[in-house]
Amino acid sequence: MITFKNFNYKYIESKQLNIENLSLEINKGECVLFTGASGCGKTTIMRVLNGLAPEFFDGGFSGELKVAHLNIGDRLKEFSKVVGSVFQNPKNQFFNLDSTSELAFSMENYGYSKAEIKNRIDEVISNFSAEYLLERNILELSGGEKQKLAFMASMMLDADIYVLDEITSNLDLKSIKLISSIIETLKKQGKTIVVAEHRIYYLKDLIDRMYIIKDGKLVHEVKKEQLSDFDSRACQTRQIDLTKVELGKREKRIFKENYLSIEQLDYKVNTRQVSLNNVSFSSSKIYTIIGDNGCGKTTFANALCGLHKSKNKITLNGKELSKKGSIKSAFQVMQDVNYQLFTNQVEKEIKLGSKNLELFDEVVDRLNIRKFLKRHPNTLSGGEKQRVAIASALLSDKRILIFDEPTSGLDYVNMIELSRLIEKIAEQDVVIFIITHDYEFLCQISDEVLYFDKQGLKERIEVNENNKKKILEIMS
Repeated sequence: MITFKNFNYKYIESKQLNIENLSLEINKGECVLFTGASGCGKTTIMRVLNGLAPEFFDGGFSGELKVAHLNIGDRLKEFSKVVGSVFQNPKNQFFNLDSTSELAFSMENYGYSKAEIKNRIDEVISNFSAEYLLERNILELSGGEKQKLAFMASMMLDADIYVLDEITSNLDLKSIKLISSIIETLKKQGKTIVVAEHRIYYLKDLIDRMYIIKDGKLVHEVKKEQLSDFDSRACQTRQIDLTKVELGKREKRIFKENYLSIEQLDYKVNTRQVSLNNVSFSSSKIYTIIGDNGCGKTTFANALCGLHKSKNKITLNGKELSKKGSIKSAFQVMQDVNYQLFTNQVEKEIKLGSKNLELFDEVVDRLNIRKFLKRHPNTLSGGEKQRVAIASALLSDKRILIFDEPTSGLDYVNMIELSRLIEKIAEQDVVIFIITHDYEFLCQISDEVLYFDKQGLKERIEVNENNKKKILEIMS
């Protein structure tokens, strides 16, 4: 179904090969995983498989690549009939503002009848248990809901091959279970599935092989029968079994109680009214916020920062904050960092608004972005952009730091380095909130979990050995 033979690919702007001497075969009905550090070449492999490279991502190639009956360089229109694609950032593949039109879009382009389109929409919606996503404004969907919609849209043409690029990065563990079941169903139907991922645990019972990529090269192949003995840490990949995740070793920090106090915070999540009253948070403490996709975690963060309409009474270190004061006191790294990249150079981007430049070298080196300092931010991969935005936050010298899914594009090594940096920043008088579905990262970094449901803050849970299992069960 898919054959790489001594295949090389290099983007026009790249100084080195992005894929180097790749030779492998993927048979019909197989599920194959590519993993490795951010920027290692996984996304480039996905782009040549779905025809986006070289048509939209200019570059040169040598060697052989066959995808079904197609060759690299064939028209994208031909690839779209054979390959269904889901990207890390779903907004990159949306063409409409309402969800039902988005589902219908690909079939409309190929002239299917209204009845055929409706029947297929009903079938796909049923597979995803996603009736609630019909007739919705795409701009009002949560990150996880957008990702579900993108996956459903990719299935509308009933392609033979599915290329999935970091599709779980913004999903909660419950949604990931659903994605896993859909992949299982597709595999039973004889579909060929190629996945690029950092979070690999949900694929352990689905994949036939796992390939570890480094600097564009295939450095390690793990067969299905070898997965149970796979040493994630030795290969510096994410954990393949979440029950084996260990708590990070935390440095002792002195907490200032009631540093941030919320006497009242009333805001709306879509049409739901949510209220938080008489809750307080300590400085130097790291809080992780968990909850199902769409429950309002990001809306809470926006309201706290003064970016979402709310009725509030909030004090920071004894001083009541106005809306302007909330904006001045907080820095949020958004789920989609493309909204907050403003300059034409990574170094300028990091220094823009930074007030704590004495940590510049340490932050840049620990996040492994020094080699990108002279690059344009938009030429970076999703995980690399994420690290640039995180660097800006860590150097901002703000008293409230909010990270919305900061590990969505991060590999294991960069996740650990980010953890260490956040812990160092937490030694100062700063309150840190991290919205996350990443159980591995939570165990590494968190002091206390804030569990949100549709009514607001439901429970606070200290992160320790006794509560690990409970937290995993809530997230699952």
